[in-house]
Amino acid sequence: GFFGNSAGSKGSSRRESPVEAMVKSAARSIGSQVGREIIRGVLGSLLKKR
Repeated sequence: GFFGNSAGSKGSSRRESPVEAMVKSAARSIGSQVGREIIRGVLGSLLKKR
């Protein structure tokens, strides 16, 4: 995801803390929601134009 590239490479050697796992899961759910809304908006605007 967004944070995986920058933070994951640095902290890949050590074990993930529960807090990091929580943050990652929360970010993932938020990201999926935002992505769905963006896709819905883009598709809606494209369909309206036609």
